[in-house]
Amino acid sequence: MCLSAADAGDCVVRLCHLKIWPDFAGYGFNLHADRATPGQYVGKVDERSPAEAAGLKLNDRIVEVNGSSVDGKSHADVVMEIKSVAGEVRLLVVDAAADEFYRNAGVNISSSTVTDIQTIVCPDTGPHFSTGDLLSSVSVCLTPAPTHISGHSYKAHICQLLWLYSKAIMFYRCT
Repeated sequence: MCLSAADAGDCVVRLCHLKIWPDFAGYGFNLHADRATPGQYVGKVDERSPAEAAGLKLNDRIVEVNGSSVDGKSHADVVMEIKSVAGEVRLLVVDAAADEFYRNAGVNISSSTVTDIQTIVCPDTGPHFSTGDLLSSVSVCLTPAPTHISGHSYKAHICQLLWLYSKAIMFYRCT
């Protein structure tokens, strides 16, 4: 029994194609399994990661890894399957709404039972900006400030600027 996007409405099955980036460690998501709830789920998705770029979302249920169903597989087996192809993985996933829709329709979700699958491929490399971009964006924040700004002291303004600068440095280190 195949369902089309018209049948499913906004309930979308996504094929997320993740690729390892040369400047990012891993795919950028945690695989989560709970003894009380069957299935394998996406835990935390790191910002600016291959997982985020490929459309993975917190609490997505993983249906297939590289075209193979994960139903009944252990957490360790799913992790091994994710690592089975060097440098990339294809995850068929659904969010909670799509999962409930297909379950209520009596459809076992797979790449062969759902015809309209949204494919999201992450780029080969992550988003970058140069040190020059960082310095130009920070230099705008570090222009001399007046001694009194909207009821705040000069000292408070400097603290805010230093905080912004530290966040910009952390952002640069994470990219």
